[in-house]
Amino acid sequence: MIFSVNKHVKILIKLFLVLFLLVTAFFVRSQNAEASPMMQDGPTYIVQQGDTLNTIALRFGVSAEEIQSINNLSDPNALNIGQRLVIPGLPGISGVLTSTTLPFGTTLTKLSRQYQSNLADLAVLNKITSPSESMAGLRFIIPVKEDQDPFQPVGLIATGGTLLETAIRAGASPWILTQHNQLQSSWAVMPGETLFSMIDPDSPETTNTPSLQITLIDLPIIQGETLQIAINSTTNAAFSGFFDNQPLNFFTDDDKNFYSFMGIHALAEPKPYPLSITATYPDGRSQTMEQLVLLAEGGYGNEWVNVPEGYLDEEAIAEEDAYLETILTQTSPERFWDGLFRYPVDEPCLNSLFGQRRDYNNGGLYFYHTGIDFAVCAQNLNVYAPAAGKIVVAEELFVKGKAIVIDHGWGVFSGYWHLSEFNANVGDFVEPGDIIGQIGNTGRSAGPHLHFEIDITGTPVNPLTWLEQEFPQPAQ
Repeated sequence: MIFSVNKHVKILIKLFLVLFLLVTAFFVRSQNAEASPMMQDGPTYIVQQGDTLNTIALRFGVSAEEIQSINNLSDPNALNIGQRLVIPGLPGISGVLTSTTLPFGTTLTKLSRQYQSNLADLAVLNKITSPSESMAGLRFIIPVKEDQDPFQPVGLIATGGTLLETAIRAGASPWILTQHNQLQSSWAVMPGETLFSMIDPDSPETTNTPSLQITLIDLPIIQGETLQIAINSTTNAAFSGFFDNQPLNFFTDDDKNFYSFMGIHALAEPKPYPLSITATYPDGRSQTMEQLVLLAEGGYGNEWVNVPEGYLDEEAIAEEDAYLETILTQTSPERFWDGLFRYPVDEPCLNSLFGQRRDYNNGGLYFYHTGIDFAVCAQNLNVYAPAAGKIVVAEELFVKGKAIVIDHGWGVFSGYWHLSEFNANVGDFVEPGDIIGQIGNTGRSAGPHLHFEIDITGTPVNPLTWLEQEFPQPAQ
């Protein structure tokens, strides 16, 4: 009997050991099954138009073969827009790796708070070594959590203010703001800091949101294009600033929305440039925002032009340019135009684009095309005002021939060169569609055409932008 019991006990023990081993093996396998996808999950990237495996690999500092292997891609050349790819070699980073253009005023701290990201992760993803490298206009990679919307700005720490006061005005808990903004404690804030949270920014309780919204339109800035700065201010303030040490003029129609326009030279060196904007309040206080802004290449081509040799006299060209500069650098405080600029001719057909690097007479002169040329394609030679403004030039010049210049206000001018005759005089106020002249072949011209130009405080910019995009654009 004792033998029988011992035998049964031994059998039970063996069964228990077998069951234990099976359960343990199942548990280990389950853990491995969960760990393996975690190894495979990592951060993901969503394929965009124009992406290739090589460009994606270069962007994240890994090899194309690694991406191909971890994603089991049979054909590395068959990527689909919207396809998700796991990016290897980024331990500890999760979410969807999203590429965005940094707006003016963005800092690494703001990005980490808005997207609840680690500063070190942002530095690794974007290969930066200094906070100053988070310049406006730069394409930046941010890990975005799919199950959580980005936080919104809900409070600005005022001078002498505290996080508690900001939290009360925002209708939020100071402890939640401390957590959401990755603060060591509630006292670890500085005046001017923007706080982020998941609180609805449109909520009536959120009354301490930043009073200034500053937007640079179409970043990065491009050679030969228009730099427009838009400011929306909920408080009474005057604005001034500098771009690359050049002063900015700000204008307003309603004392709430302020705009500044600057022409970016088509030959400006592509690199970061300093931008500073200062708000001065009635009580004498001032607030200055500074950041580097990226200027990118315009991608202009080359062309060769033959003209009568006498029109390449550099002294005569400089004298004419100096004369026009005294007119084009004036700034009317009133904006005359409204909405989109219209084409200055009927049936517009272009035969030379803005920004083209020009070789005149096989080396006689090197410059660039400061406007766009319209060939004669319509049944008439009419030249129309593209927008409302005042005629400030209507005379024959050496290089530009018979020329008209319209002042549209706020430092924006339009020019019309090589005309055959004038249909408007200096001092006339014209409306969109008014006939101001006739296409001709006067001055330095290789044939009948209209040279149409937009100048901002003396710098020619791409006119097509003003024909296709409405200015001013509000702050966003």
